Amino acid sequence: MTVRREVTGVLVTLVAAGGVLLALQPAVGLAVLAGCGAALLLRPRARSVLAGVMTLLGVAVGVLGASRSEGPLVAAGLAVTLAAAVATVRSPRWPPPERAARSDGHRSPSSRDTWEALDRGEDPTR
Repeated sequence: MTVRREVTGVLVTLVAAGGVLLALQPAVGLAVLAGCGAALLLRPRARSVLAGVMTLLGVAVGVLGASRSEGPLVAAGLAVTLAAAVATVRSPRWPPPERAARSDGHRSPSSRDTWEALDRGEDPTR
């Protein structure tokens, strides 16, 4: 399985489970969806830590659903647990996020680049 397919599978599973949880437990659903968004922006080590936290969240949701005898909650918790566990183990091998290159081949300036230009006394708007 390619890395791209693996990442896509994990994110699709988490987003789907987050959507179900959004309807059943809105705060938990928002946490799962926010975790998916954050995972796209984090470096591999931080992404792995976040995935570990989401694994624990999925277990908690599954236990909550089992104690209430709510099948959809158990299923969503299981999906979050499995997808986040895969991300915990495999995400260090996933590539870090990269800044998009412009059409002329240069990357777009970051806010850090802007501050560094100001420190040098340059006008970053030109």
